[in-house]
Amino acid sequence: MLKNYITTAFRNLTRNKAYTIINVFGLALGISAAIVLFKIVLFEKSFDQYQSNFDQLYRFTKRTESPNQVEFDAGIQNPFTLAFKTDYPDYGLPVRTFGIGESQLSITNSIGDLQHFAQRDGIAFADKDYFNLFDYEFELGNPETALERPNSAVISVTLVEKLFGITDGGYDRVIGKEVRLNDKLDVFITAVVKDPPVNSSVPFSFIIEYEAIKAIFDFYQPESWNSTSSNANVFFLKAKGVEDSQIEAALKEIVKKHKPEDTENTVYGFQAMANIHFQPQYNTYNDAGVSSDFLTIPIAIGVFLILTACINFVNLSTALAIKRSKEVGIRKVLGGRKEQLMQQFLGETFFITIISVLISLGAAELMMKNMEQFVGYNLSLNILQDPQLIMILLGITAGVTLMAGLYPSVILARLAPVMALKSKGQSALSGNANTRRGLVIFQFVISQLLVVCTLVVIAQMQFFEKKDLGFRKTSIVTFPLPTNASEKLNPLRNELSTFAGIEKISFNFSSPLSDNNIGSSFGYAPLEMEGSYDAAYKVADENYLDLYGIEILAGRNFNNTDTLDVAIISKSVMDLMGIENPEDAIGEQIESGFAGAKRVIAVINDFHTKSLKEKIEPTILVTYQGYFYEGALRFEGTDKQMGNVISALEAAWTKQYPNVLFDYSLFSESIMENYEEEANMMNLFQIFSGIAILIGCLGLYGLVAFLASQKTKEIGIRKVLGASVGQILNIFSRELLVLIVIAFLIAAPVAYYIMDYWLSDFEYRIDMNVWVFVIAVGFTLLVAGLTTGFRSIRAAQANPVDSLRSE
Repeated sequence: MLKNYITTAFRNLTRNKAYTIINVFGLALGISAAIVLFKIVLFEKSFDQYQSNFDQLYRFTKRTESPNQVEFDAGIQNPFTLAFKTDYPDYGLPVRTFGIGESQLSITNSIGDLQHFAQRDGIAFADKDYFNLFDYEFELGNPETALERPNSAVISVTLVEKLFGITDGGYDRVIGKEVRLNDKLDVFITAVVKDPPVNSSVPFSFIIEYEAIKAIFDFYQPESWNSTSSNANVFFLKAKGVEDSQIEAALKEIVKKHKPEDTENTVYGFQAMANIHFQPQYNTYNDAGVSSDFLTIPIAIGVFLILTACINFVNLSTALAIKRSKEVGIRKVLGGRKEQLMQQFLGETFFITIISVLISLGAAELMMKNMEQFVGYNLSLNILQDPQLIMILLGITAGVTLMAGLYPSVILARLAPVMALKSKGQSALSGNANTRRGLVIFQFVISQLLVVCTLVVIAQMQFFEKKDLGFRKTSIVTFPLPTNASEKLNPLRNELSTFAGIEKISFNFSSPLSDNNIGSSFGYAPLEMEGSYDAAYKVADENYLDLYGIEILAGRNFNNTDTLDVAIISKSVMDLMGIENPEDAIGEQIESGFAGAKRVIAVINDFHTKSLKEKIEPTILVTYQGYFYEGALRFEGTDKQMGNVISALEAAWTKQYPNVLFDYSLFSESIMENYEEEANMMNLFQIFSGIAILIGCLGLYGLVAFLASQKTKEIGIRKVLGASVGQILNIFSRELLVLIVIAFLIAAPVAYYIMDYWLSDFEYRIDMNVWVFVIAVGFTLLVAGLTTGFRSIRAAQANPVDSLRSE
């Protein structure tokens, strides 16, 4: 029996090659895309789950409330860890980490010269108990003592290969070796570990004993409860038996004891390791965090793609059922039961599904190996090592077989043998026409939904690029300043000023929109208010405002004799002070959490210091050379000349900092890095909405081809009776147009609701206008018309003699 089923299935599939190819290709395309999307979700959800202490690991967080804003941050003050250890030693083990960004590592080579290497990420300072919390596989060294000694460091295998060229496993040759960080700090290697997994929230490959940090950062204040950095995180291994309520009470007591003035506006919390990757508002190392919405979208698209492919299968199978009506009639007359017929047709569906899944595995692997530019990383199937993926594949196989095969099987199996053998199968099956229409409508709903979502995301990304941020974005190059001593900065400025096309040069703490911001507070005595307002502080020189094109509303710019007792405030600060006229703010005194009271010398227009997801912050500019860690230059000229400028910058910069590798960024590009998650989402929508449309087109083409073959005689008769090609085409296009319009009426409100919800995360956003929906339905009509047009025209132009010859 089974052999007979397989033989019959194979014959039917080979007899209808075109429809088999469309079904297999459509299913394979949908399944492969869905596998990629589900694999992305599995990867994101797997973050940190390899840690043996996963369920007991937490990170302390901080919620700070001021009269003008509420901030969520994972940056914790340095004394916090010691205070918690001292007051609550039985609650668990807190450990400090401080991750740093782009850096330079240097070693002494075999001839005694320093050899420099750029390291963009993976460097952190950590307490000695770090390895009691987090799992690292040690190739050499003792995790208990690796970070005990001052300036000790643990290095990963990949970094050993990069710095020392050791690839044979002889890691004992690097123990005790010195590595210099950023030409400031010498550390020695005590252990070698394997690289941390990609799905880690602590992705550190070079870990240094924590207190060595003071050699790198001048503003490190180990005893201050008022100073912190978002990079200073405190992780916590909760002791067994300790309740969450006990820790919450302890955190309140710490605020009362060490920050009594902030009891009302500072709340410490703790965040489970399982949530760190999915709560990016608290910031994560390497900015790897994603919102939960980012996971919902791939799952929804993956399900939609599979449903679209299944709908193709159902439509084509029910259409082909007419050709198989006699086969069903004969089988029933010969004693075939309904259950046997259903098994036969489900078996054929299973056979096609298996072929499609096998093809999709190869296609999915190929896609995943080349998707770094779209989502920021590459993946691999690794089926045998991924039980979750195996379960998904089994679920897809079973689900597709049932969804795609059950309805056609029921339709065919319930045919009455008398009707089938009297060649009335077509009339007997006519009842499923409305079902096919409904399925096509659903398919178009999915396609138009994805098209609208894609258009909205593209429009929002274009809005990001074109929005006036309150400063100039183009033709600006930024570069780090390893030291801010005058004997380095003045020659650098002088040499760059001689190069044609360079208009302005500024030294500062950071650009207007940057991850490197100083947060502090300010107050204004006439307000007679308790507490103070939060503000972003920017440290800048006298060229900063001109270089970035920030408008001065009243007052004067900095000059080279100004000190930290003067400040330039933004219009938002002036508004909080209750002053309406910028001129009236000049000369006023403000209290500042950043280096004391200041006299206002100017008011500037508001500008964005963070992404467009957040409101414009009140901003205060001060000038202090000790905080100049970044340089910027503005250039006017062609792209070719820009290359010459960067070469000149590198030469002048290297002359002042010969032991540091040169690096630079184009300011306009660094701004768009704030929208990486949105860019990834746009890429996903573009790719997979295209796949959904392609799958839909395959089904449309197959249906039109089938309808054309079924209506061959009807078309011949109509042409004999004088019907034009246009009238014949109307037979095919009229119903298609109605189905697309009905689908649009369903898809439009759903798409509007979904994308309005997505846009609500942005403080500054586009307005969804009617043109988005007009373009979507127009595009769908165009694609559907092109897909079906060729086959429809061929049917309309066929010679009626050929179709009516046998009549």
